[in-house]
Amino acid sequence: MGNKKSLNSRREKILEEIRNNPNITQVQLAQVIGVGVTTIENNIRFLKENGYIERVGSNKTGYWNVK
Repeated sequence: MGNKKSLNSRREKILEEIRNNPNITQVQLAQVIGVGVTTIENNIRFLKENGYIERVGSNKTGYWNVK
């Protein structure tokens, strides 16, 4: 199973949305998933720290890479 921490349904949904649109913003994610931007920020931090996603390029012009 590897050493990645398991994901809850919200984090799975965030990953799914990022796969569908690597250029999605955190504000857009919050709207699609129906939670606050702070919740999205915390979950994205978790996903980055645990190796699920990485940011490629700058915050303005970059995109998300799902590993």
